[in-house]
Amino acid sequence: NGSNRRMESYRVMAPDDIQQLPKGSKQASHAMLYTKLNEKLFGTYDMGYAILMQLRFDGTLGFTGGIADGNETPEQACTRECNEELGVTPSELTITKEDHVITNYSDHTKFCLHFYAKEVSKELFVDLEKKALLSHDWGQEVLGLIRCPLYTLPNGLGFPAFLKHQFIGNARTQLVTGIQQRGLLSDAELQKALKRSGTVDTVVTVTSAFY
Repeated sequence: NGSNRRMESYRVMAPDDIQQLPKGSKQASHAMLYTKLNEKLFGTYDMGYAILMQLRFDGTLGFTGGIADGNETPEQACTRECNEELGVTPSELTITKEDHVITNYSDHTKFCLHFYAKEVSKELFVDLEKKALLSHDWGQEVLGLIRCPLYTLPNGLGFPAFLKHQFIGNARTQLVTGIQQRGLLSDAELQKALKRSGTVDTVVTVTSAFY
């Protein structure tokens, strides 16, 4: 379908290639912020981790982040976007090279997309959810925050149902790759959820680095 074709248009970029982007290219950075949940849903289902995503102005789901300004590094751009969209200061949350997951490039849009994943404390995670309500971009670029459920219920809902939502660009693959690379779910759990959601074909490159 159309969404699959859009995701397939993103290719993995090696670090050295970023220094030689095609003319007219733009760079953007996004972060997957997550925290460990030592809780059980209804006292039965292990909730695993909470992953912070957002409802965007265009009605799709995506991650905190945006286009780099001027001579910003990808990490500086991502840290600034966290401030604008979540109301968190650099002293509270800074994205570093160690948080990098992958970089992808779209030959169609000429966007170089840097993706990061950072674990934060439960206290900071909840604080981010609260501070976002007073952030610069709330109600404009960001219409709401949402936690991605990482459990699969006996009826097949939970994470598989979440994966069926409309994601911006290849953010769905971004989500799955971040989960895999950070070990938030086992490969068996992840593949089972993908199969139940019917989105297995959208993550054919999950074993490689991703933006």
